[in-house]
Amino acid sequence: MMFQPLSDFNQLALPGTVGEVVELLYNDLPLREKVVMAHLSEDQLDSAVYLAMAKTIRKEFGLYHGNTDLLRSCRSYLGREYDSYEDPAMVILKELWKKVKRTHNIRLVKNSLPA
Repeated sequence: MMFQPLSDFNQLALPGTVGEVVELLYNDLPLREKVVMAHLSEDQLDSAVYLAMAKTIRKEFGLYHGNTDLLRSCRSYLGREYDSYEDPAMVILKELWKKVKRTHNIRLVKNSLPA
């Protein structure tokens, strides 16, 4: 899973909500990677994708440097939708994963036309 860092953002233009970050990441992912991500289980997301993307998400979206609006938005998911021990990068990745599963989950459709 590749992720192109969005380093052209400046500190003042950082997104302040999980939804904004998810949209940016979603629009940055190529089709093939959306399809691959849509077919991952939650365990696979936790291990492979998290390890590959978490550090970049933290750096690019100001989680290391006090993007308090985004941290507050991530925190609003904890205890409700996620375990309270999960970090902000995981909250963002899981929301991205949910969106990709809704939009790019390819499944086999049976042909009902006569042969």
